[in-house]
Amino acid sequence: MGWWRDRWRRRKAPENVVELLTSTGPFRVAGEQVELGDRETVRRWLRELDPDLGQQVFVHRPWGTVAAVSDHRDPVAVVMSDAEGRPWAAYVPGADHREHLTPEQVESVMLAALTSDGPPAGPDWRRLD
Repeated sequence: MGWWRDRWRRRKAPENVVELLTSTGPFRVAGEQVELGDRETVRRWLRELDPDLGQQVFVHRPWGTVAAVSDHRDPVAVVMSDAEGRPWAAYVPGADHREHLTPEQVESVMLAALTSDGPPAGPDWRRLD
């Protein structure tokens, strides 16, 4: 199975694109992609995130990937993997980990990621490891 592992290592992550991923069943995912300039589609995807569908919105940039993730446990969370693969989570500035970003803050962070030269400013980015 070494050939399979090597295949995934050579796979280049997408850059400068936005994706909506939706679970369609066990081990199956449907995806849609748009360009970074399509702010209205990204905004619509964020407002329509459905935890029952396991939907996630990803903004892939050269400096990392920012994702808005909806699930049944919490409101929409924003997480990031930087260019070195380190995991981060966005929190309300000055608040503890129990206070979640508002829908407006989630949208603001994700839309800022479309044009920023690095991780979007605004939230407190905290390492997850």
